[in-house]
Amino acid sequence: MVRALIQLIFTPRIAWEQLSTDAAREQFLMYLLVYPMLILTALSAYVHHWYGYTTIEEATQEALVTLLKYAVCIISMWIIMVKPCRQYYAAEYSKSQAHIFVGYTYIISMLSVIINNLLPCDFAFVQFLPVYIIWVVFQGQTYLKIPQENVFSYTVITSVLFLGLPFVWDKVFDFIIQ
Repeated sequence: MVRALIQLIFTPRIAWEQLSTDAAREQFLMYLLVYPMLILTALSAYVHHWYGYTTIEEATQEALVTLLKYAVCIISMWIIMVKPCRQYYAAEYSKSQAHIFVGYTYIISMLSVIINNLLPCDFAFVQFLPVYIIWVVFQGQTYLKIPQENVFSYTVITSVLFLGLPFVWDKVFDFIIQ
């Protein structure tokens, strides 16, 4: 599964092609890569406590919010991909393919959070890593079998949703917590 992560980062087209041809990888990708990355992303919030920037309570709150945020992002994006997007793009991907596509793509965003939490101070370039999702989404068109005439709108709309949902859920959780 580490190979799948490295392929997604460096050669997303090949990662999506191999995922579509390897049923075993497709079946276990969420359990062996995406969900563990989700947990690692949440646990990385404790590094700030180790550096002395936060208390244990603040780190725990940040870890829980991060875990919930990405879980809700995956679920809400999956819901969007299953019904309205599938009909709008006239694509024939299954619900499980949409789930895998969403989880696998959000790994880029989760990886940027992990890297940002591991660094002793904020580095601006790390916060722009999720923009790479646009390229990953574009390369994922082959996996979802998006018709050629819908590729541009698919890439733009889906990328905006992938990039925007974490910010929306951040604001929702900030409102709930305060």
